[in-house]
Amino acid sequence: MDEGRINNIAQETGFVKAVVIPTDDLVFVPEFRIFCEKNDCGNYGTNYGCPPYCGTPEEMENRVLKYARAIVFQSRTPVENIFDESETKKVKKKHTQMTLKAMNFLKDAGLQMDGFPVMCGPCNYCEECMSKKDKPCIKEEMRFSCLSAYCIDAQKMAKRCDMEIQWNGDIVSFFSIYIFDKR
Repeated sequence: MDEGRINNIAQETGFVKAVVIPTDDLVFVPEFRIFCEKNDCGNYGTNYGCPPYCGTPEEMENRVLKYARAIVFQSRTPVENIFDESETKKVKKKHTQMTLKAMNFLKDAGLQMDGFPVMCGPCNYCEECMSKKDKPCIKEEMRFSCLSAYCIDAQKMAKRCDMEIQWNGDIVSFFSIYIFDKR
């Protein structure tokens, strides 16, 4: 499937832009894991898609690099207050839903769906993650992790994709990735 068709499907789903890049162009910064460990989002150790359950930075990078290509999706959403966590959580959830919808449309259009998504926030397939109850994940094949858990440098990725990045003022930019084309 050509990149123009992928971008059209992404825009029909609500994204501003989608770009296909080689996974080798993604920049991994293992030191970013400290942001997860600080637990500002409240998901560290309480969500199977998040550290420490999801894997080490090296394991996450190796998982991505077993595939050749990535579709980077970007949304840019107006917000009242970028520092209002409840507002940005809703925007992240909408972005995640758009990513899943775009993946379904891409599959229907013939894209080989042999990979996995990397989202802009924690896995939220379940109302409550089973990790909190010390039970196994009930949707393991669908579980996803975020860019932070993968230690992917979003700013460098956005620059590589010629995407404007903004997390201040009245617009928030979120990114997700579909990793595919197993090597």
